[in-house]
Formats: sequence, C-alpha cells, structure tokens
Amino acid sequence: MSCVEGESAINYSNEFHEKYFYDGELGAIYTPEKTTFRVWAPTAKSVEFLNYSDNAAATPLARCERGTWELTLEGDRHGLEYRYRLEFGDGTVNEAVDPYARAVTANGEHTVVVDAEHIVPEGWSGKRMAPFSSMQDAIIYEAHVRDLTIGPDNGITHKGKFLGLTEAGTKTQAGNPSGLDYLKSLGITHLQLLPIYDFGSVDETGDLSFNAQYNWGYDPENYNVPEGSYSTHPQDPTARIMELKSMIDALHNNGIRVIMDVVYNHVYVAEHSPLQQTVPNYFFRTDPQGNFLDGTGVGNETASERPMMRKYIVDSVTYWATTYNIDGFRFDLMGIHDVDTMNAVREALNEIDPSIVILGEGWEMGNHPEGVLGANQKNADKLPGIAFFNDHYRDTVKGSNFELEHAGFVNGADQEHRSWDLLNNIKGAQHVRDYLGPEQSVVYNEAHDNYTMFDKLKGSMPHASDEEIARRHALATATQYLANGAVFIHAGQEFLRTKAGDHNSYKSPDEVNALDYDRAAQFAKHVQFFRDLNAFRKRYDFMRLPSYEAINSKYTHGIVAGADNVHMNHVAYTVKNAFPGNRDAFVYVNAATEPWQAPLPTGEYEVMIQATDVYEEPRLLTSHGDVTVPPLSIMVLRAAPVAFASH
Repeated sequence: MSCVEGESAINYSNEFHEKYFYDGELGAIYTPEKTTFRVWAPTAKSVEFLNYSDNAAATPLARCERGTWELTLEGDRHGLEYRYRLEFGDGTVNEAVDPYARAVTANGEHTVVVDAEHIVPEGWSGKRMAPFSSMQDAIIYEAHVRDLTIGPDNGITHKGKFLGLTEAGTKTQAGNPSGLDYLKSLGITHLQLLPIYDFGSVDETGDLSFNAQYNWGYDPENYNVPEGSYSTHPQDPTARIMELKSMIDALHNNGIRVIMDVVYNHVYVAEHSPLQQTVPNYFFRTDPQGNFLDGTGVGNETASERPMMRKYIVDSVTYWATTYNIDGFRFDLMGIHDVDTMNAVREALNEIDPSIVILGEGWEMGNHPEGVLGANQKNADKLPGIAFFNDHYRDTVKGSNFELEHAGFVNGADQEHRSWDLLNNIKGAQHVRDYLGPEQSVVYNEAHDNYTMFDKLKGSMPHASDEEIARRHALATATQYLANGAVFIHAGQEFLRTKAGDHNSYKSPDEVNALDYDRAAQFAKHVQFFRDLNAFRKRYDFMRLPSYEAINSKYTHGIVAGADNVHMNHVAYTVKNAFPGNRDAFVYVNAATEPWQAPLPTGEYEVMIQATDVYEEPRLLTSHGDVTVPPLSIMVLRAAPVAFASH
C-alpha cells in the first residue's frame, strides 16, 4: 500500500466519510516475520508509536490512505507492548491504547501484539459447532461468569474464573452439582454470558476473592479483549485468551452454545476511551457544542450510523465469532444503534454461520440524527434475523417491571385483557408487537437486571405463602415454554432465585449475586420441572413453529365452540395435529386460586403436563364434557390413541 500526504478533517460530513472511510484491516497485523501497526486517525496532525517494551521509545507513523497511519516493524514482535501518541491541530496530545487491541496488559494499560488465532488450549479444533436449527429452538440461560463459579462452598477450584466453567464433576459441600455439570443437567441450548470483554470497573490486579470486588461489566474499555479479572493471570496478556477459549470449548463439548453480551452503545468513560482519543468526537453522538449526548443514561452514546463506528462493530463481532467461535450476540441497549448497522452485523455473521443468533434490547432510545432509524422493536420489520426481548410478554405475566407492587396475569391482576395478551404472546407476539414472525420474540420473565421473578412475586403479593409464590412462579415459567419464540431464562429462575429484593445488583457483593446451587436442591421439584419442560419443548414442535402462518393454521382460540374459553385468569386453546398421529393438543392456563371446570369434548385423553408434572408416561383421563384444571397451573392434554379411545 502506498502512503500519501493528507490533511486533517474539520467536521464529520458526508464528504468526510467519502474521503476517509477505510474498509481494510486495522490494529496490529501480526506475522512471525513482521508486524504492521495501522490506526485510523484522519484528524490527527501526527501519530507516534510508543514501544513500551523498549522504554516507550517513539517512532513516527506514516500518514497513509483514507485517514490511516502505519508503521511496520520487522521480526517477530509477539508480546510487544505499545500505545499511540496522537497530536492534533489545536495542540491537543492524546496517548491511547489501540482501539483494535486484541490483547492488553492488566487493566488495559498497554496494547500487546499477539497472534490470538493461534493461542489455543489443548484439543482446540478451531471448528464451529454444527449450525443451530432455528431461533425458535433456542433455550437461552443468562448468567455471569463470576456468579456461576465464585461461591465459597461450590466445589469449584478456579473461583470467579473462565476456567471454573471447565471443571467437570464439581459439587457443593452439601453434595449438589455445581458449575459445568449443573448447566449441562438443565437441557439448555445456549449459555448467554454477561460481559466477558475487557471492562473497566474491576481492578484486575486487586483482590478478586469472594465479596471483594463485583460488577456486571457493562462498562466497556477494550471491546476485542477478554476480561482479565476472569483469568488466573491478569498480568499475562495471553492467559485470558487461552482460558476463555478453554471455557468456550468445554461448553461446546457439553452441547452448550455461547452467546456473548456486547455493549457497543456506550463506553465506560468516553474521554478516556481509545475511540475518543484517536478520533475526538467521531465515535460518539454530540450536541452542537461538542458535549456528549446521553441516550444511554450513563454519560455517552456511540454513533453507529457513522461508517467507521459501524465498521468497528461489524469487525468486532466477526472477530469474536471467528477467533473464539462465539455462537450468538446479545446487544445491550440495541435501540441506541441504527437499523443499517444491525443489518450489516446480521449480514456479516451470515457469511460465517447464519445460525449465529442475534438478540437485543429493542427499547426506543438514543439521539439518532434525522433520517436515521433506531434498531428498536418498532422497526422490527426492517431487521430480519434479529430478535427482541419481548417486554410485553414479561409485563403481561407479572406486571410492570419497574413497580414492585404492580400485578400481572400470574399474580392477581384479575384483568381479562391480560388473558388475551397472554394468548397472543403464546402465538408468537401477534397483535401485541409488530414482529416479522415468532423468531423475533424472546420470551422472558426475568433477566440479570430488575427484580428476580421470585422477588417480584413476593413484593407484589406480600401476604402470600411461600408455597403459593412457588406455584405462581412455576406457572409463569411454564407459560414461557408454551410460547412460540425463543425461551430466555435468567440463571437461577429454575430454583426461584432471590437477591433479597435487590433489583439492580450490578455492583452488589457476591453474597447477593453468587448462584446458590444448594437452593436448587431446596426447590428440586421446580428444577426438575424446568428440565422436563426443556425436554418437552425439544420433543414437540407446536411451540416452535416457524411463522405466523403456521401458527394460525394450527392454533384455535378455545377448546369448545361457544364455550367461555378465554376470560379473566383463564386461557384455553387448541393446537391441531400437535402430537404424532395427528393428535391435537388441548392447553389450559389457570391463574385463579380455585380449580377451573373447563370445557373439554367428551372422550378419552392423555395428560401430558399438569401443574409441575411433565409425564413421560401420560396419565389417562376421561372427559364427560369438562376437565378440572388445578389452581395456579397449566394443563396440556392430547387425544388418546385410537386403541384406548375404542374401549
């Protein structure tokens, strides 16, 4: 590539982008023979390479095409530590790590040259898992690396670390499965991990023991680097790469795919971000005075509509997908981004593996420039292949997410419209969201933020017994498994996880956040119900239909024509040919505290699910025109085989 003279840009107009958009490779481009350092900094007056492996010796970079600066060093530079020093026309001088860093020293002080692709654990094949079937088949389990591994009595050796999830056979002191074995036992398809990239709120060189430091990690520093506090050697830039790959490989070998929670919508401290330091005010939305806009609520928001920010996001997800074999991406505050960027992400991942899942928070937010469409769920019809957290389902089931006392379908709202809303959500969010199809609906009752469902139900029903709360909790979870769309479960939901009412535990101590595997034994019946629901959903496809057309051809409101099938606290519907042998499914949801004498045509049936029991050998039932549905439960029946019905 020939390097040429250029000039600093004054503003970020369309003309600027036409002149300076660079579509090539950026960062430290390593080979054993030489390493080329290329940084995009079109507004810089000069750029110097600071070699921190040689007392910060400075070497100027040459200005090259389309706003890039470049330096090539001969020889094997693996392990070299460096930063950039950039001088701008107004006299400002910034020193920054490489925005495209793949490895850094502890706490991101210096960029490190590595060959990340070839830093691999023993047995790493480099191959992706076989393509996943469809988004509707996903059973996603959201968890935090530290939560899963840090508990003092969980039997895990590498506590709080990536390697903690590679350990097989671990048990708590009470003898209950923990870590990898526990996850494997659940029957989930995907493990969605809260941020595992390098974040800024935890001191990687500080005390990392139980209750010492904690953060969810929604404070990005270096987007393409694994988090050092999850490594056994934060000071070793290669250890975190090796150990993250070891964790991913262990999960893959146990049939569990990995979704990465990505937070491209903001950074930890914008002024200190390498994006801001290399091209001031380019990667972030600002007002006319140059102040950061704050659609995220944390002080800054990125400008995904700008071509080089869009390229940065696309380059980042493709890097994780190819180098670490990541199976999906959960976009935090996806509504901050724009439609074109998210479609570019989808297109790029399709080239790697079209079954890589993309889901995101499609809330309406962000200061999008005029003419830029936000990637929110109101624009879902423009975002094929991208799924959205279905907050309408969530709030229908248990009431407002933001008001502890507010009630929904399962906790005493006593409103007929919630029954209809639930049924429409079961049918893939038809009539309640403008999705392209059921594959865009991520059906969830709780997530890492806001109250756990147990805490929400306790708060909204303070006089209910623990037994009643548990029944309502099981009912809410069961309705997720009836719904067409992707199932999303927050870690511990299966055993009625509690954070003692802490609704925002992002920096609360481990004693609040750590997964209590012994509670899973305390609520063993509910955990088994969860496992059985996973198996049932995988076995039968009527909850996983591919389109609204397919759903509407099979689903009928009610069981008996003219009967009161959908009303306050009650939902009943039929699914044609849901089971082998062209047998229909008859589904009842009873959120009342009394048994429901529900209509059911006279005949012989098999009970597949009742309350918290999923029957491997269905129970036989004879109907004389109705069926008793237990309070606070679901019931799923199918027509009995002809041989039985003929008796």
